[in-house]
Amino acid sequence: MFELNYSKINAYLFCHYLYKFVYLDGKYVKHNPKTSFGISIHKALKEYALKKADLKNLLYLYEENWSNVGYDNPRDMIEYYENGVEILKKFYEYDTKNYSEVLFCEEFFEIDIGDGFELKGTVDRVEKNSDGSVNIIDYKMGFDEEKENPGNFRNYLQLEIYAYGISKKYNLKVSKIGYYFISIPKKVLLDYSYDPTLIDNIKKIGSMMRENIINQKGNCSICLIKDICYYSDFKKYE
Repeated sequence: MFELNYSKINAYLFCHYLYKFVYLDGKYVKHNPKTSFGISIHKALKEYALKKADLKNLLYLYEENWSNVGYDNPRDMIEYYENGVEILKKFYEYDTKNYSEVLFCEEFFEIDIGDGFELKGTVDRVEKNSDGSVNIIDYKMGFDEEKENPGNFRNYLQLEIYAYGISKKYNLKVSKIGYYFISIPKKVLLDYSYDPTLIDNIKKIGSMMRENIINQKGNCSICLIKDICYYSDFKKYE
């Protein structure tokens, strides 16, 4: 079976050479402060939801799950850590005032979609509605570019994949999909209806990946590997 997931598909759609770097060559994309910070927050929120923690325990979980990789110096790391404490305090206040029943968090799915493809994913948060339907939620940190327009569903494909996976795994009706912007904090949801072309489109992309079609270059200026990719316009090393 050829494994497909959103990260893999997104890398290929953004740049074939980024996909090659990570998934064919098996090279590691170094963490930067934002990615490392986001991982620490995500891990804390997973346990917060599972344990139905209060604020004191949420901050304890944050400390326990803190990752110090990816920072340029200790001062920057401490600044990010302290900022995270304030973010989580505001998040907790918002989340308790806007209570939703959390059915699953960091929920994994693995679905055979035919033609030798397997679709996998891990959903940050699945909320249960009073009618038995569910909402699919993806956490976003809500950095500056997201704060400007938190209703911009630029990764709609990601949410569609997650909705499909959870609905198939548990035979649940998905009512809404959306983002939970942690640092704002704000939850933005849209009504969901299944796109019957979704799986065919995913398999078309998957077929190109499986056939190792590598010929499309993305926007090097915003790529995480722009300094080290052989094909980058910004590479620093030959």
